[in-house]
This record gives sequence, C-alpha cells and structure tokens, in this order.
Amino acid sequence: MRAGIMAAEEKKYGIGEVQEILKKEFPDITISKIRFLEKEGLINPERTPSGYRKYSKANIKQLSYVLRLQREEYLPLNVIKKKIQDLRSGKVVAGDLAVMSGQGAEPGLTGAVPVSFDLAPSKLHLSAETLNELVDYGIVTVREGPEGKYFSPDDVKVLSIAKEFFRYGVEPRHLRMYIQFVGREASFIEQIIRPQLQHKDPNTKRSAIKDLESLMALSRMFTQALLREALAKYLPRPATLDVLEEQEADSAAQVAAPDQERPEAQPEAEEEEQAEGYAEEPEPPAPEGDGGEMFPE
Repeated sequence: MRAGIMAAEEKKYGIGEVQEILKKEFPDITISKIRFLEKEGLINPERTPSGYRKYSKANIKQLSYVLRLQREEYLPLNVIKKKIQDLRSGKVVAGDLAVMSGQGAEPGLTGAVPVSFDLAPSKLHLSAETLNELVDYGIVTVREGPEGKYFSPDDVKVLSIAKEFFRYGVEPRHLRMYIQFVGREASFIEQIIRPQLQHKDPNTKRSAIKDLESLMALSRMFTQALLREALAKYLPRPATLDVLEEQEADSAAQVAAPDQERPEAQPEAEEEEQAEGYAEEPEPPAPEGDGGEMFPE
C-alpha cells in the first residue's frame, strides 16, 4: 500500500535537473539565475530537511513563465511578480495562463465568441456610436449570418483591445494607422510564405502553416523590441541587467572566498553543497506576499 502511495506522488526535480529542462527553451539559463529568481520571490520551491531545493512541475512552469516575460516583453521583475500574484489570487487573464503553460497565446485574446451586432454595445460595454466608428474606419467588420448581423470572434478580440486603448484617450480614428501597419506586415509575410502555401503536397502545406505562425510571432517580437527601443528613455532599466549584476556579484564572492562554495559542475554536487550549507544556516523560503511597490496596471 505504501509503495502505491509513493508511486502516486508527484515527481520533484533538483535545481540541476530544472536547469537542463529549461535549457531546451532558454539555452542561457544558469543555476545562479534560478536562485536569483527565487531570492526575488518569483519562485518558491520546497526545501528538504537537509536544506536543498526540490521543484514541482508547477514550479518549472512558473519559471518558464517568468523567463518568457523577461525575454519577450522585457518586463521588470516587480511587474512579473505582480502578474504571478494575480495568478495566485484568481485575478488572471486567460492569455497569461496560456503563456505560463508554454502555449504562447496572446494575453486577453482567448475565449472570444461571436457577438450579435445588436447586442454588442451591452456585451462589450462600448457605445453604439463607437462601434459604428470602428466599423466605418475599417477596424472591424460587421458580418451577415443566418441570425442577422454579428461580429466574428476575431473582431470581438479587436474590440476588446480597442476598448483598452480608449481608457488612454485614444479615439477610433487614431487606430486606423494599425490597419496600414498590419496590411504592410501581412503582405511582407505573405510574400515569404506564399510559395509553400501554394504547394500541392499536404505535408508542405502543414509545414508552411507552422512557418507562417513562426513568422507572425517573430514579427510581433521584432516590432515590440523596436517600439521599446524607441521609447527606452521613458522606461525603467530592464530586469535582465539586474540579473547580470547579481550573477557578477555571486562570481566575485566566489573568487573572494573560494573555499566556501565549490563550482557547480553537476547537479549532484550542487545539491550536496546546498545540503551542507543549509544544515548550518537554513534560508527561509521566499515570501508569497507583496514584495514591494508594483507598477500600476
């Protein structure tokens, strides 16, 4: 009976194993960075009685989520921490859950369904006048169906994003520039992928669809990086610089006191090192509460 219970227990991973798992997506990940993210309260693995870390699959997913936000959205650590707190408290956006699980869905864009044109103002909390302006400017399209006029799921997603823009004083007419940008971007990607899409071989077509999705993701990331660079003078320093400084400090400390900690050549040695160190002076787990001032949403 005891063996059956133990078999049902969730597998836990050492920090070296976690590093190897994450390296598939994040080749530059280091054990020092994983420790640093824990120190900042972004991850909270279990501790064995001997003092070394054991990570669950949920811990690893959370680490992946943090690393993606750093890599793809250049978010500071305190903003990422706020997102994690929102996930834990239930104030969660569906897209964030998809990112956390590695699916890469856009935040706030999942779960949309068609909406009747007549019911759209009450369903989407937008005035009929604003909806008509968005239609007139070509931002969304009203479609005809068996049950009357409606907005497609994709149009509903666009309307949801447009509503967020309006919070900052943006008007429907200002969003026309995005139609021009997207038209040029779509034409550019289409030129790259069209020969594969027109191929008769089904496998080639399937491969072309994957390439199309990859190109769309690359274009989004490239645009985001350029936009951030253009507005960099107004933004806080990227969190990745703080991580590099922390790693440099760790390296300097090891050089100054080489006998206090051995190099982490393999996971087993690293875990033994932690076991010895925490037996003398246990380190309390990172708090799950507020870790300082968060950026306002």
